[in-house]
Amino acid sequence: MRRHHFPIVPLLLLTACASTGELASNKPPPLGSPRELLKGLRERAGLVLEKDAYGDGATKLVYLDQGWGPPETLWFYHADQGSVLMPYDTLVHLEQAGNDQPFIHPEHMTRFRFLNQHRTPNNPDALPVGFARHEDQVGLTCAACHTSQLNYRGTAIRIDGAPALADVSGFLREMQAALTATLADDARLARFAAAVPGGGRDETSREAARKSLTQTLRWFESYNTANHSSTVEGFGRLDAVGRIINQAIRFSSDSKNSIEPNAPTSYPLLWDAPRHDYVQWTGFSPNAGAGSLGRNTGEVVGVFGRIEVKHYETEQAAKKGYPSTVEANELVAMEESLRGLKSPRWPENVLPPIDRTLAARGETLYQAHCVSCHALIDRDDPKRSVTAMITGIDVVGTDDTTARNIAEARVPSGVLEGALSPQGSKYGAQMSALSLVADLATRTVSASPDAALKSLVNARLHRQEKTAKQGNHTRNSDANPAADLLAYKARPLNGTWASSPYLHNGSVPTLYALLLPPTERPQTFSVGRWEYDPKQVGYISDGSAPFVFDTRVTGNSNRGHEYGVTLPDADRWALVEYLKTL
Repeated sequence: MRRHHFPIVPLLLLTACASTGELASNKPPPLGSPRELLKGLRERAGLVLEKDAYGDGATKLVYLDQGWGPPETLWFYHADQGSVLMPYDTLVHLEQAGNDQPFIHPEHMTRFRFLNQHRTPNNPDALPVGFARHEDQVGLTCAACHTSQLNYRGTAIRIDGAPALADVSGFLREMQAALTATLADDARLARFAAAVPGGGRDETSREAARKSLTQTLRWFESYNTANHSSTVEGFGRLDAVGRIINQAIRFSSDSKNSIEPNAPTSYPLLWDAPRHDYVQWTGFSPNAGAGSLGRNTGEVVGVFGRIEVKHYETEQAAKKGYPSTVEANELVAMEESLRGLKSPRWPENVLPPIDRTLAARGETLYQAHCVSCHALIDRDDPKRSVTAMITGIDVVGTDDTTARNIAEARVPSGVLEGALSPQGSKYGAQMSALSLVADLATRTVSASPDAALKSLVNARLHRQEKTAKQGNHTRNSDANPAADLLAYKARPLNGTWASSPYLHNGSVPTLYALLLPPTERPQTFSVGRWEYDPKQVGYISDGSAPFVFDTRVTGNSNRGHEYGVTLPDADRWALVEYLKTL
């Protein structure tokens, strides 16, 4: 594995990274003994709490063998992709809306299901997994939504590349509330002004703090308004594509033109993602050429990177690309690092052992009912590659809101009206939403030719070339040039036991429930608990906390994917047992 982007490794031995326990104060943990430091490095600086907001405390934290060591993991957790959500010092020193405790207090951050960390040199203020500094700003990086934790009887298991349970939209709303509360309370404002670096207790410091906080609040208000939806995303999912589109609209015209992000999807799992021919839930993004860099640039747009869209009317002018905060070289390095990430194996030293006899029965059933779409893959094969199976919504029958939004949404061209597209044509007054995102990604990549070249070279080295999409779906035609977007992508199921809830929109809580006829699947269930059910395979989903998922809401249907649903119950359990082995 290439490791040229991990400068923190020598320093990690000098910092405290104790792995577990309840935080006793609001400050980052103090430096510990050399033995504690080495233990913390081995355990990747993770922090779990004995008392959890939703009753899922843990006293022990373990990591699984996924091909990464602590250097790769810790770099991934806080790598700067160019996200600029808010001033760094504001996040660090802001108080919670309802009390005078720090917003980033570990107990508070677990309410949004962010994963807490101890201090490391690349994370000096002990921010959760997925928070990264960009100059004087802070934002989110891939790890925030693609690192998970599941708990079983007091032991927490951290899994790199697995879909998180993070409630990002809830976090953004609560941040707006905290900013509002601080500006409305002179005592709060005074404490904040005195706490930030360079601040003080004088009136000048308070006015500077008020000005900065007001500017930050206005952005949160605008963003949350533009992305309001009657379909609440809740825990473990986000309408990521809808929010990316709305950011692209913000940069090219006006946020008042935003679309409703009413098609939340689960955060996809990342292992083997660079090895796929096509990625994203609808398979619209190829990995060939510099496709991975363009796709990851779009991701940075979604997590609060900024792009300055330009109106170019000639190809020569367009070669300059769009200025942005995107850290393209870091994106290339992250994609290459992910090539070394393997799917997790079921940890029989923590979870109940697999019934190998029952699993052997399930393997036969898998070959009969599943393997045509979900190919088997050897996680240890360094040359493994994945051909995605793209299945039309008319075939798979699952909720079509995500696919239709991506295929059918049209938006104003704004500043791009009359400009030259990357394909050489001129934009009209409107364009497809996907074309707008593609324009921003392509032109932003053009501004980083060295990163684009690295991405192209890597794709060729790994023999990733543009191929036709496979699977049972309608092909594009002159009459319907976006036909293949009305589909969803199936992938190998290695590690799927660590990726509940299931289906693209997270509408089925467990693997067992997925094998039931749609009418027998839970109509409502809770999402956001870390406690794991190893029998049905998925997070505990009874009760009503912290969030109730309602499959009757737009974008939330649990219909479709009726494969194996007529099996006898004994066969369902056999198939579930086999899926634990993948």
